[in-house]
Amino acid sequence: MLTFLAFLFFGSIISFIYWSIWHRQRQNLTDENKKIDFLTNRFLYLKGQKYDKETISNTELEFLEVWLKRKGRKKGEIIDVFTSLPFNEKKPWKVFVTIKSKEFVFSVIHDKDDLEIFSILDKDLENLDDYKSYQYSGLSKEME
Repeated sequence: MLTFLAFLFFGSIISFIYWSIWHRQRQNLTDENKKIDFLTNRFLYLKGQKYDKETISNTELEFLEVWLKRKGRKKGEIIDVFTSLPFNEKKPWKVFVTIKSKEFVFSVIHDKDDLEIFSILDKDLENLDDYKSYQYSGLSKEME
């Protein structure tokens, strides 16, 4: 038990040091919350989409075909859409979907994967017409 607590203590310290260095050295971008909200809302319609091997080719979910072949899955559901914050302006914004798949009807084990579906550099995002006209209310971040 003491070994476990020591391991947990040192792991927590290492995690704290890593995250504090990352946040201290990260370049703050303009309107980060607006960009996160815009990119997440742009792909939010995918959340809740169910798919199987036969119906993917008939929809706009073609990006799942590679994932299905790689993982050998037949059906599943997109359960979340989220955007990652870039380290600086030279790194792209990335949008991911969380995919849950269950192969057997009575299986209690769910396989979850995050799949990148979109990436864009900060300067390209700011030049998008949709982004320029996007009205960010700031409420979505407060509600979380």
